Amino acid sequence: MKKSLTLLLFSGICLLSYSQKKKSKGKETTHYEQTDSLPPVVKDSKKGKDSKKDKKAPVKTEYISVGEENPVPDTATRFTGIIKYRMTSDDPAERDSMIIYFGENQIRVTMFIPGYRADQIFEQTAIARFADSMLITLDPRTKTYKTEPLSARNAGTEFMLLNRKKTMPIMSITCPEYSGEMTLMDGETFQAACLVSKQHSYIAAMDYNFLNIQPVVFGYKIVLGWRTKSAENENTYIIAYKIEKGSVESYFDLMGYRPK
Repeated sequence: MKKSLTLLLFSGICLLSYSQKKKSKGKETTHYEQTDSLPPVVKDSKKGKDSKKDKKAPVKTEYISVGEENPVPDTATRFTGIIKYRMTSDDPAERDSMIIYFGENQIRVTMFIPGYRADQIFEQTAIARFADSMLITLDPRTKTYKTEPLSARNAGTEFMLLNRKKTMPIMSITCPEYSGEMTLMDGETFQAACLVSKQHSYIAAMDYNFLNIQPVVFGYKIVLGWRTKSAENENTYIIAYKIEKGSVESYFDLMGYRPK
């Protein structure tokens, strides 16, 4: 079954019928070139719909680079603030966006998905609270929220991303690329690549994957670019386009909200 990463992200925090968006063969211009290659996916014949992978297993993130030491926090490049991202695919009609707020020990992700009318925008927000490893999903319409463990969504997802000594620029920032595979708990495998900023570190977590399928922090470095390619050659791109440094603690205030 085909999966769009954008769909997985959005449907992970709401029940909107975003999956009915029209698909197109057109190309979208991004900082990634459509001709950039990703390492081929190595299919495991044992994986698939009948996979016996433990669905409660935690997300597994691995990054490999010969001669590279284990990640350590870099306080000199510590970042708190806002980073805005564009979310695109092979369909030029898909123009979604995302704002990520990097707090002292929390990360807030707000997604904006255009609806079926020109004036319709769906907004969903989730907060990762690292102090107790909980995910808080906000409903701005009802002013309610619910909490669940960070590991609950898309449990069992595995990342195998290697440093291939390749870099790409995002907003004039030279970003090392880690590429390889992302495998969902049902066995579906995506080619994947993320670009991390050596100028922006997040100290509160070594790794954080939004809904366990989108790297946001990778080895204490903030991810500025994330790309996936499905077995059906469908591409998804999430690319940063604006960075604003500063305090964002007010965005984590739940005043006015009540538990569901």
